[in-house]
Amino acid sequence: MERDFKITSAQHYEDTMIIIFEMQEQEDPLTPSQLAEVQIMMKAAEKYEDEEL
Repeated sequence: MERDFKITSAQHYEDTMIIIFEMQEQEDPLTPSQLAEVQIMMKAAEKYEDEEL
């Protein structure tokens, strides 16, 4: 996952939130790289929420 991950539309935001939820709900614990991905996506989602919603 890119460090400069950016959400560009409402659909992209929705898809990202679904991915985050699915990763958190999987049976196996998240790996450190998956946790990092979730953090990057969450920060991008927060930024999108602040700017667009």
